[in-house]
Amino acid sequence: MNSETKFAKVKIEGVFNLEEFSEEYEMTPEEFLNFHNKHCSFQELLTLSLPKYVEYVYIPRDKFETRDQKLLKSTILNLPVVSSEKTYGVVIKFSPKNLQIHYRIKIKRTPFHLELTKEKTYVNNQEIDKVIEQLFEKAEQVLYPLQISVKKDGRLENIINHEQIANRWKTDCLPKMKDYYQSETTDQILKQLDLAYANLNLKKEMFERNIFYKLFFLPVYKGYPNFFMKDFLQIYFSSLSRNAGYAIEYSLHKEYTKGNKIALKITGTEDEDGFNKNSSKGKIDLLYKFERETREIFSINGYLSTFEKGEEYIIEFQAYEQKHSQSI
Repeated sequence: MNSETKFAKVKIEGVFNLEEFSEEYEMTPEEFLNFHNKHCSFQELLTLSLPKYVEYVYIPRDKFETRDQKLLKSTILNLPVVSSEKTYGVVIKFSPKNLQIHYRIKIKRTPFHLELTKEKTYVNNQEIDKVIEQLFEKAEQVLYPLQISVKKDGRLENIINHEQIANRWKTDCLPKMKDYYQSETTDQILKQLDLAYANLNLKKEMFERNIFYKLFFLPVYKGYPNFFMKDFLQIYFSSLSRNAGYAIEYSLHKEYTKGNKIALKITGTEDEDGFNKNSSKGKIDLLYKFERETREIFSINGYLSTFEKGEEYIIEFQAYEQKHSQSI
C-alpha cells in the first residue's frame, strides 16, 4: 500500500463475517460494501449476501491505520527484562467466610531477579489482633526483602537470598517469638516454621499455596498460537486445605485495551474428582493486564471457586499497580 492509495487491501483468513469485520473497522456493512465495490476488480464485487469465501477486501486507508495501531503485532508474551520499581495493592476476599485481607507489596525488578517487600496485612480493614494470626504475620515478615529468580514463562524458580532469610529467622525472629508466644500450639507452629525457613528452596510449595504468589507468578509468558491456548491449573483453597484442578483456556486479546494495555483472559471449569463427582463444579475467571512496552503485570482481577458439600467457596482476587498517592 503506497502513500498515493486511499485504500488498504486486507487478506481474509477463514470465513468472512461482514458484520464483525465492518464493526472492527468502525464502519457499517453498507459503508464497507460501497467502498470495497468502488475499489475492487469486477471479480471481487460483493453483496450483502456474501459468498462463503472472500480472499481480499478493500477498506479506507485511514480506517486500516487506525485499527492497525490498536492491534498486537505478536502472539508471544515475553518475560520483562527491564529494571523498575512498582507497588501493587492486593485485595483478596474469601467466601463464605466473609473474610477480606489487603496489603501492599513492592516489587523491585532487574533483568536478573525480583526483590519483593510486603507491607502490613489488614483483615476486614482492621489490623491483625488474633494471637495465631499475629504470629504468622510476624514470621512472614522474616521473608522480606525476598529475592527470587523466575523462569522464562514467569514461574518462580529459586529463592536467591534463602540463606539470609534463614539467618534472620534463627538469630533474631525465632528467639523473640519463643519468649513471647508460649503455648503448645505456638510451639508446634514455630517448629514447622523453623523447618521451612531452614531452606526455603526445599519448601517452595509454601509459595504455591499462597494465592498471590500463585497468580502473580503464573506461567503466562509464552506464545499463544491464534491468540489461544489450553492448559491445566491447580489452586489451593486454604479454608478447605486442598487443591482444586481446572481445565483452563488462555485468550489473548487481539487489540490493546482502551488504557493501552495487553489483556489476557483466563477462564476454566473445575475438573471432576472425588470431591465434586455428581455435583456443581467451580470456575475460574481472571483478567490479566500487561504494560504495552515492558510486558510487566499492570493488574490481575477475577475470581476462582470450588464446591464442598454443596457450598460454593470463592476467592476474589485483585492486584493492581498503584501510584504513590493511592491507598487501598
